[in-house]
Amino acid sequence: MSNYGSLFERLAGVPETRSNLDDETAITLSVADHLAKMLSTRGGSVQTLPDYGLPDLNDLSMSLYDVLQQSRTHIELFVERYEPRLFEVRVISLPRTHDPLNLSFIIEGLIEVKGIKKEVSFTAALNGSGQVRIKNEKTSYSMRN
Repeated sequence: MSNYGSLFERLAGVPETRSNLDDETAITLSVADHLAKMLSTRGGSVQTLPDYGLPDLNDLSMSLYDVLQQSRTHIELFVERYEPRLFEVRVISLPRTHDPLNLSFIIEGLIEVKGIKKEVSFTAALNGSGQVRIKNEKTSYSMRN
């Protein structure tokens, strides 16, 4: 198995816990974990990276359509910049539920496994209390900021 995990995953010994998985699954799990951490981080909370994190969506004084578009664009740029294992990132807003504080997006892209690029898709659900849930067919992660 390749060294697929982030530095913190390797320090915590996470790659060993996934050693029985194929490389594609292991990389997908690692990316999902990192996306959950990224999207649960508030913008401005990382002193050395002022552009790291999502803005507080409750502070935006825009229409719902503008909030969704700006959030989608911000997530896409954020993932492109800070998740280097995901290529050709595309973020799509999902239809809203009855709860106005919940936003959901699909994050699509390509991951490279043994020199071959493979399609991957994650569903990201963000709620007003700061909880983020990342799901794909292989995993589900929840983070709270």
